[in-house]
Amino acid sequence: MAEADLRLLGETIRSFREQAQPRRVSQFRLATLMRWQGTAPVIEIEKGRRRPRPETLNALGEAMQLSPADIAYLHGLAGYREPTAMPPAEQVQRVLHAIEPDLAQRLYPVHVLDFQFRHWMVNTATAALVGGSLGTARDLMRRGVHGFDVVFDSRLPVRQSFVDPESVERERVFRFKSHNLYRRFEPFYRAYPERMKDRLNPADYARFAACWDQIEVGMDQVFPVHPEVTVRLGSDEITFAIHMVELLQLDRLLYIGYYEPKDEPAGNRRRCEAYFTRYNPSEKSCITASP
Repeated sequence: MAEADLRLLGETIRSFREQAQPRRVSQFRLATLMRWQGTAPVIEIEKGRRRPRPETLNALGEAMQLSPADIAYLHGLAGYREPTAMPPAEQVQRVLHAIEPDLAQRLYPVHVLDFQFRHWMVNTATAALVGGSLGTARDLMRRGVHGFDVVFDSRLPVRQSFVDPESVERERVFRFKSHNLYRRFEPFYRAYPERMKDRLNPADYARFAACWDQIEVGMDQVFPVHPEVTVRLGSDEITFAIHMVELLQLDRLLYIGYYEPKDEPAGNRRRCEAYFTRYNPSEKSCITASP
């Protein structure tokens, strides 16, 4: 059974109660809805001194009109949900080896990342996106690049190419939180934004922490099917649509992000094809992350 965090569970239930819509739910009102004799159980739970049973958490969620994801979050904090387990590394490598030939031959960038947004593999076309240097792409993968590094770290060339970096930052945090809506109780998720302190300089970290706090994902929000990003490559601005495809062979815990030029009358696809034909490394292969 997963480890419970009763202190955070109590704080979360209190927060949900106080922010309930259409109006705040008092401790007395919640006790009444739960058919409890007095507010003592609510107080004990919110102070982290009592571990509610799963059915009690379900009833509390219904009383406060929480979403299924929020109720699952309470179950996780109470220790009733197991953290996500990645498949064995050997299994991941077998799948990556099988899809590598197709990804390597693509003209435009492709990256493979997991639910924590760690990059596992990119094709060499990605080098053209990070300044045309195959060495830079290999160095990033060797250092264990993360999906937040490439959009928040001002020292990396890929961020410097974004036409509107702030919108890319918001999109990336929204996508991460959307993908992990049911994993908010897990250690890797709760480590944010603190874990990024060692990866970013102070200014970049402050920007990341502010964005992380601002972006909230609700069950009524739908992430764009094809997020877009506009980058400066050479003297041109090019807009990509990014198609995210889950790898079913790996329990949907890894994703492939395909960059495709957006079709528009201003010649975006033509400019994109010309740039990547000219600057794409002649070596057609994929670069994998260090073990």
